[in-house]
Amino acid sequence: MTDRTNETISWDEVRALIADRVPQGVIDRLSPVPAGGLRHLRTPLRKLRTELARELSSGDHERYSAAYDQLAALQFAGIHAAATPAEALDWLTSRRLLDACWPLPGGGSTNPDERAVLLALLRPHRDAEFHRELAIRLAEWLPARGDGARWLIAHGLAVWSGAEPPTTDGYVIGWVRQGSLMRYHHREIAEWFAERGLRGPAPHHDTLLSWLRAQPRLAEFVRRLFEVPDVGTEFADPYAAGFGPDNEWPRALTTLAGEGLLDRAELIDLCLGRLLRGDRPGNLRGFLQLYAALSPDADEVLARARDHVRLAADGAPTAAKAAQTALLSVDVRLPTEQFAELTSAVLTRPEKALATTQLSRADAALRRDPSTADTLLPAIAAAFTHPAPAVQERALRLAARHLPDTAPATAEAVRAAATALGAALRSDARRLLAVPVPMPVPTPPPVPTPPPAPPAERADDAPAATASAASAASVGQGALPTAPAGPFDLAERLGAVMVDRVPDPGEFEVVFAALVAEHHRDAAALRTALAPLAARRGDDRVWLWEARSVTGALGCLLDALTGRPHESDRHTAELLGLPAHLRTPAVIPALRVHEAASRITDEPVPTLLATPTAADGTIDPAVLTERLASHRAAGARPWPADLAQSLLRIPPQALPAVRAAAAGLGCDLPSDTVPPAPDRFHVQSPDQPEQVGGHGRVPPTLPRIAPLAVTAAAAPVPDGIAALLHTLPDPIDTARFEGASSMQPAELAQLPWLAPWHPEAVAAHALPGAVFRAHSAVSRETDALLPRLADTPGELGPVSHLLLAYGLTATRAENRTAALDALLTANTRGRLRPEALGTWLAALWRLSVAKPNRVLPVLADAVRSGEGRAVWTVLTTLITELAAEPGRRGLADTLALAAECAATEHIRTTLPALDTLTAPTAPRRVRTEATRLTTILTP
Repeated sequence: MTDRTNETISWDEVRALIADRVPQGVIDRLSPVPAGGLRHLRTPLRKLRTELARELSSGDHERYSAAYDQLAALQFAGIHAAATPAEALDWLTSRRLLDACWPLPGGGSTNPDERAVLLALLRPHRDAEFHRELAIRLAEWLPARGDGARWLIAHGLAVWSGAEPPTTDGYVIGWVRQGSLMRYHHREIAEWFAERGLRGPAPHHDTLLSWLRAQPRLAEFVRRLFEVPDVGTEFADPYAAGFGPDNEWPRALTTLAGEGLLDRAELIDLCLGRLLRGDRPGNLRGFLQLYAALSPDADEVLARARDHVRLAADGAPTAAKAAQTALLSVDVRLPTEQFAELTSAVLTRPEKALATTQLSRADAALRRDPSTADTLLPAIAAAFTHPAPAVQERALRLAARHLPDTAPATAEAVRAAATALGAALRSDARRLLAVPVPMPVPTPPPVPTPPPAPPAERADDAPAATASAASAASVGQGALPTAPAGPFDLAERLGAVMVDRVPDPGEFEVVFAALVAEHHRDAAALRTALAPLAARRGDDRVWLWEARSVTGALGCLLDALTGRPHESDRHTAELLGLPAHLRTPAVIPALRVHEAASRITDEPVPTLLATPTAADGTIDPAVLTERLASHRAAGARPWPADLAQSLLRIPPQALPAVRAAAAGLGCDLPSDTVPPAPDRFHVQSPDQPEQVGGHGRVPPTLPRIAPLAVTAAAAPVPDGIAALLHTLPDPIDTARFEGASSMQPAELAQLPWLAPWHPEAVAAHALPGAVFRAHSAVSRETDALLPRLADTPGELGPVSHLLLAYGLTATRAENRTAALDALLTANTRGRLRPEALGTWLAALWRLSVAKPNRVLPVLADAVRSGEGRAVWTVLTTLITELAAEPGRRGLADTLALAAECAATEHIRTTLPALDTLTAPTAPRRVRTEATRLTTILTP
């Protein structure tokens, strides 16, 4: 074989090898040559990396492919030429080179081979110090979420050189995942070295437990497991149990503690500490499994009783349950003061099951030793403020039973605490505790704002009114953000909107309008001001998925305003040509921006027509008429999408006046077809099969209620952006309601402003996402729509109230809070119809869509916010609708909340449905709560 170690390699030869795309050719040619002999290649290799990065950003598919195929070969050349560990690290971790596919000699490509990279780094001309330093540097670089390929290289370098990499988050995560692979008979890197004859024999490990026993830094790594994010997720691997207990992290660690390889006491302490710090549920689940596997005995629990009490008080619900269970297993040995501390801690939490269990044990403790009443009853009194009325009632009866065993001072303290009981239990408190409970002074219901006038009936011979008269009858609410103070302020605010994940609709509209107006006033000055922002944005192409967003469309407009190429015409055609389930009105703001990018140079306009004049998305009709006049004076034709959007933002009753004013200016307006307001609904019951989907598959039934499309031959669907609002989602298309086209938060935030006078059409388009958020536990979307919809001036009809009902039963608490905000806003403005909301909740309840444990706490919050009368109407409608099914889950809690409302608001009336619910055939608790409600309602 020819010795090529001293041979000089020209840059032209290396460049040709890289252009040939195949990494193995670079490896074969450069491997024999020491790094010192490749010194002259370092600068051109870095320049080539920069050139290929530009090609990758060109937006041209052929140029991108040609550049991408050279990345793997370039990376190998850079690694071979690196003189120091720092240079090698730079080539290993370069963003563009991470995980680039490897082209094959005969065509096609394969996944990167990190072991080939490792071998390239282990060539004989590299010394052990180089390998040790690179192993440490690479371990420090690893991202916290882990990086399997780079971890394997760092681990291989450490095994080869004897280095001890730092236990960074990324390195520990890689170590955990390596251990989990042992169940698949995975070969450790030391075994791989042995197979290639590079090192001596190494043991093989078939299980995680066997592998852990052989780890030289076991205790050090195990301590870090309780500090690194997301390790608990690895512990909770659902597939590990299928390979036996020796391959489950919690059981393997417990076994090692039993063998003395790990300190059991330290392991329990670390586990409790991790649970106390809290985390997302999926991560805590793994540590709870470890705690269950360790199964601390009575002495171990008692030695850590204070930590368990803290966990029961402040931990996540599942962790609190584990701590409570552990402490209750030794409750007879707990000091009374500590048991009282546990009782108070648990009863101040909102979970009903935890409180019920604790009250039962407290009752048993008091029966066992009545002398503890002075210590335990004040702790039990903490339940008087519990959100669940059933817990309050149980605590009240428990306090009444054991009050005679207390000292006078304790009894007085318990009686004082009872004043915090819900209004529905005050009469019971007076009777059971023999002390009058002061009644709060009732607050009068808020005076609602008069609802807006309904849209006027259209008639061809209706007398025309002036636009100013129509404007005076319908002034929008609130003010928009102030306009930018010149082009440089505008550039700064445009940059802020483009990086905002959920841009404020008002800020977007003001900035968008200022861009158009400033370009018409002084295009050169605007271009100068925008130049730095355009330079920061770079030459990256806007792809379709980005072009449908406001921020992506603004990128195209920025290109147009600074004289750079853009593809807004193509994006507009693509967005309007999307499949039906993706063609939603959420893209209207982006389409308006793309229209501006396409027309602003050749068809400039003095101002946008569709910019709202108020903070609810509406336009003053008189202002729209003035804008049309400014277009005529400038000789400009209105942009179609801009004009269509402007007509959706003025009151329907003002359209005749605006049309007459426009005609006087010589401007023809498009058809003013009002968006549909559905009044018929499709109900998908659990026993009704779904329609056949793609590939002949029938999806699982998704119970739901959704509006049916409105068809009217006399009013055809318009063209352009208005068509997106008129074409409602198909209620039978299951994919629409399972997240297939779920709108993003930024799109939801914009939706109510598209048609502020037509909330029914907006709600119909938003409903698929609301259905998804109500049934899917994996939904991570935040509902930015409901509060804004409640703030628009249009009349809220059945679809809007159905959307609100879905919002009240959303899986995520923050989305239920958004629904509560919408309920409060709508009621304050006199636009809430409580009977309609109650009817929809009952319908969703019967479909098992509305969950009582989600809906009722939100309604209780509304009562505490002063909306007791409205909630009372919602609840009575719900009770009346469900009275025929007394065993319906959650009905008793609904009756309890209704009793709280009635007592708080001093309601005295009759509710016929209670006759059925107080009958002997009704479930006991339903009968009890219905009887209490009847008593409160009786004058």
